Amino acid sequence: MENVFFSEPRLLWALPIVIILGLIGLHQKRNNKLIIISRTTIFCLLIIALANPYMVVTEITQSKRPLITVISDETASMEIFDFNTAQRIHENLPNSQYRMFSGMSTPLGDKILQYAQQGGSLVLVTDGYNNQGMELKEALSLARSSNVTVFGIETEPVFNDASVEISGSNTAVLGGDYPFSVTLRWALDEFEGTLVVYADNNEIFRDDLSDAGKTASIKMAHNFKSTGNHVLRANIVSNDDQQRENNEYLKAVYVVPKPEVLLITDEDSSPLASVLNQHYQLTQMSEFTSISNKYKTVVLDNQKYSTNMNALKDYVRDGGGLVVIGGTSSYDYGGYRDSTLEDVLPVNSYPSRFEGGKTVVLIMDISGSTRREMSVGGTTFLEYEKALSIELLKSPEFQDDRVGLVVFGTEAFVGFKPTTIAGKHFMINERISSLSPKTGTQEETQLDDGLRLAWDLLNSSGGEGELIVVSDGRVREYPEAFARSVEMITDIEVTTHLIEVKSFADAPGGFQELAAKTGANYHLALYPGSVTIRTEELADLEEPIKEDDLEEGLYGLRILNPNHYITSDLNLDANLTGFNDVTPKSGSQRLVVMHSGKPVLTTWRYGLGRVASMSTDDGVGWAPDIYSARNSQLISRTVNWAVGDPRPEFGRIDADDGWLGTPLEITIASQNLPKIGSSQVEKVGENRYSAILNPNRKGVYYIGDYGIAVNYPREFRDVGLNPEFSNLIMASGGRLFSESEVKSNLLEEARKKSKITVQQRESQRVILLFVALIIFLAETIFRKLKKVKR
Repeated sequence: MENVFFSEPRLLWALPIVIILGLIGLHQKRNNKLIIISRTTIFCLLIIALANPYMVVTEITQSKRPLITVISDETASMEIFDFNTAQRIHENLPNSQYRMFSGMSTPLGDKILQYAQQGGSLVLVTDGYNNQGMELKEALSLARSSNVTVFGIETEPVFNDASVEISGSNTAVLGGDYPFSVTLRWALDEFEGTLVVYADNNEIFRDDLSDAGKTASIKMAHNFKSTGNHVLRANIVSNDDQQRENNEYLKAVYVVPKPEVLLITDEDSSPLASVLNQHYQLTQMSEFTSISNKYKTVVLDNQKYSTNMNALKDYVRDGGGLVVIGGTSSYDYGGYRDSTLEDVLPVNSYPSRFEGGKTVVLIMDISGSTRREMSVGGTTFLEYEKALSIELLKSPEFQDDRVGLVVFGTEAFVGFKPTTIAGKHFMINERISSLSPKTGTQEETQLDDGLRLAWDLLNSSGGEGELIVVSDGRVREYPEAFARSVEMITDIEVTTHLIEVKSFADAPGGFQELAAKTGANYHLALYPGSVTIRTEELADLEEPIKEDDLEEGLYGLRILNPNHYITSDLNLDANLTGFNDVTPKSGSQRLVVMHSGKPVLTTWRYGLGRVASMSTDDGVGWAPDIYSARNSQLISRTVNWAVGDPRPEFGRIDADDGWLGTPLEITIASQNLPKIGSSQVEKVGENRYSAILNPNRKGVYYIGDYGIAVNYPREFRDVGLNPEFSNLIMASGGRLFSESEVKSNLLEEARKKSKITVQQRESQRVILLFVALIIFLAETIFRKLKKVKR
C-alpha cells in the first residue's frame, strides 16, 4: 500500500459508514448474514474504485532515432576557430536540432541546461571555457541526472591568439620588493613575440619569447618609490596573433608607507634587525614597557618574560601582530611556561613529544563498483586497490609513520587505528588483503563517510596528519556526497592524496575534479602499470635529509606546509646549531621544522591578531643561515603575515582587478556611509560597506586616490581549447569526438544512451470492479442453488 495513491481520497470517508451499517445489519438479522457481508464488501470495493486508486510506474525507453541538439558557441573567443564546424556536424547528424549563441561572454553551463531534453544528447562545438552563469561542472552533473548525455567535438584553433594577465597583491609597501607574475596564454602549440612590462609608463622588463606549450608564467618584482596608486602594464607584441583585444593588461597597485614595527631586543645590531630595517619603519627598544596601537606588529627578540608583556594579550586579540624570536633567554629559558604570554603563543614552552613520524590514514573504497574487472578475465578494481595500498606502505617515506585504515563502500568502518608501521607489516597486509564488499541491497556509504572517520582518527592522534584515498574515483555520481567531501577535505587542512585507479587513461572518474576543488594531490594508478612507480611518484622521489647526513651539531630545516602565505614558493636552504625545544598547540600550524619534525616556525590566529613563533635565535648565534640573503624572505614574510593589511583600519577599499562588462564588487571599511559615484552602497557589517561597479570602459577607475584596473572582457582571457574540457565531458558520462567520427561513432553512442525515463499512472479501479462483480455473481449463484435445493 505504500506505492498506492488515490485521485479522490475524500471519497474514502464513506468506507467507515458502510462498514458500520453492515455491522448493524449483521446484528439485527440472523438469516441474511451472507447477503449483508457480500453487499457490504461490494459497496466498499465500489467506493474505493470511485476514489480511483493508482500506482506510479517508471518506464525506461530507448529510441532508435535519438534526439540530438548541436550547440554552436559563436562567442567572440571562437573567432580563432572554424565557424563552419558546427554546421557541418549538424548536417552529418540526421534529424538533429541546431542551436547557437553569441556575444562577449560564454554562459556555456546555462546553455546546456536550456537545451537539455530528457533522454537526448547535446553536442558541444566550443572551446570549453565558461565565464558566466552556472559553472560547467555543475551544469554537466545536472544534465546527467536528467538522462542527458553531453558530447564534445575536438576542435583545433585555425589562428593563433595570445593573452596576458598580471597577478599579485593589490597593495605594496613603500621601498619593498613587490612580487608579481605575468601569465601568458596562447592557442596553438608555439608562440613567438615580445613581452614588455611597464611601471607607471617606465619600462621595467622586455624579453623576446619563443615558447612551446600553451602557457608561461614569469615571476618578477618591482620597488615603488612613492606612496599612492601606481599602475603596472604588460603588453604583448606579436605578428602571430589574431586578436589584439587581450594584448594589454593593467594592474593597479596601492602603495602604503612602511608599517611601523616595534622590535624589543638587547642586541645593538643583529641579522634580524638588519632584515627588519630594510622592510619596515622600525622602532627598537631594549625593554618592553607598554604598547601603542600605532605599531602593526611587535617582535620580541630573545626576551625573558615580564608582567609588562601581559598587555600583549589584549593587543593581539584586538588585531595586532606578534612575532617571538627564540634564544638563550626565551621560551623554556625565559620563564614563558604557564605565563600570560604563553597563552597567546602557538606553542608551549616545553620539549616536543615527537614520536618520529606523522599519522597517515589510508581510506579505501570497497563499494560494489570495485567488484568490476579491470580487463576481461582480469583482476578487479578492489584487488588492484589492495595490491597498490600494500605496496605503497612499503615505501621508505612512510616507515617512521603511524598508519590507520578506514574503509567505505557497503559500510564505513575503521579497519585499524593508527599504529606504527615498523614491525606491523604482517598485520597491516593481512587486514588490507581480507577486505571485501558485502553483498546486499543496502545503500552504499560514500567518500564523505570515510573522510569523517579519518578525521576522527587524526583528531585523536597527535602529530602531523596525512590522508591517502584509494578509489575508482566514481564520486561525481553522488552530488551531495561529493559536495560534502569537498567541504571536509578543505576544512581538514592536511596533506591529502587522491589515488584514482583506472583501467585506461580516459576512463571517467571524479578525483581530478575533487583535487581541483580542494587543492589535494591527484595521482593516477593505471592498471596494469607498476605500483612501485606510483609509490615513488607519491613520495615525490625525494628522500628527506637525515640528521646523520649533516655535519655534527647542525640541524637541517625543511618546509612542512608549502601552502601557507609565508612558505609558498619559498626555497629554504638553512641549518641551525641550536633551538628552543617547544611543543605546538592544537590548532596551530607548523610551517618550518627540523628534519626530526621538531617545530622551528609555528603560527596561529589569536582573536583578531596573528602570532608567529620562531624557536631559534636572531642569527647572532644559532641561526645565521636563516637571515642570509638567500633565506631572509622567511623572516620578512613572517612579519608581513603578522602585520596583515598595512593600511589604516578605516578608509580602506578592497577590490580585485575587473573585467570589462563584468560587475565588480567593492568593499569599503568606513565609520560613515561612503559615496561611490552612482553606485548603490549597502552596509554589510560593522563599519563595512559594499558596492557594485559596472565598468563600461577599460582603464583605471579611481575612488579617491585608490585605483581599480578594468581590463579586456574576460571572454578573451582564456584562449584555445580548454585542456580540462575532455575530463569534464568524460566525468559526466560523455566523450569527445573528432569531426570525422561524428557520423558513425557519435551517432551510435547517442543511440545507446538515448534513454527516456517516464513515470505513468496505472489505475487499479478495474481490478476492484472485477472483484466486486465476482463477489456479486458468486453470491447470486449461491442463493439460486440454495433455492433450487430447497
